[in-house]
Amino acid sequence: MKIKTIKKLALVTAIAMCSTGVSAKELWSDFSITAMTGADYLEPFSGTEDDRSVVTIEHASGHTWGSTFFFMDRLSNPDEVYGELNINPTLYKPQNSFVKEVFLGLQTEYGSGDTDQNNYLLGGGVSLDVPGFQYFNVAYYRRFQDDIGIQREDNNQITVTWGYNKGNFRYDGFLDIVDSTDTMFGKSEGGFNFTSQIKYNIAPMLGLDTGRLDVGIEYVYWKNKFGVDGQTEHNPNLLVKWHF
Repeated sequence: MKIKTIKKLALVTAIAMCSTGVSAKELWSDFSITAMTGADYLEPFSGTEDDRSVVTIEHASGHTWGSTFFFMDRLSNPDEVYGELNINPTLYKPQNSFVKEVFLGLQTEYGSGDTDQNNYLLGGGVSLDVPGFQYFNVAYYRRFQDDIGIQREDNNQITVTWGYNKGNFRYDGFLDIVDSTDTMFGKSEGGFNFTSQIKYNIAPMLGLDTGRLDVGIEYVYWKNKFGVDGQTEHNPNLLVKWHF
């Protein structure tokens, strides 16, 4: 990651936060812990699959100035950590429109172990008023990538996120689409990661009133994982997710 890019992102973030800080107020927040296990995690460079367990912490919040989202995965086999932080200051809120909000997109990605990297994304997007959905967002980012010693060039990403609730059922997920980029070893292929979860809240059945306790399945379809041509992950996971 280039120092100039880091400084630019830091400056943009500071300006966005300061310009709205006077009237900043938290409107809602959600914190959750998820435990998952699956048997089809693909190691794309060798073409092998293995079992993994994952513990994820997530925090999301809405404010008068915009929203934030943070998550961190702790993975086994091998042990590694991966996380993302999103800050989305609101730029404009149309009235009586299919577009509910236009926002600035600031994101960082951190990984350790086999995913050791620090990427920075800058872009923007829209929140759409899709019937039945709690949220439906579409964003474009320019990825300022950590070259991780292979002279990996920057590229582009489109991200779609959604959440649908009906009673105790919940369906949510994301789609990341990236284009190809060059490295010292040749081209890193473009691809996409479609990850979604379908869950059912069993807290009422257990007499719990501390928040949702979801059980369900996460499914991952990751085409050209990590830019490796032809290496696609098909990975169902069992999950338990507790919202505080």
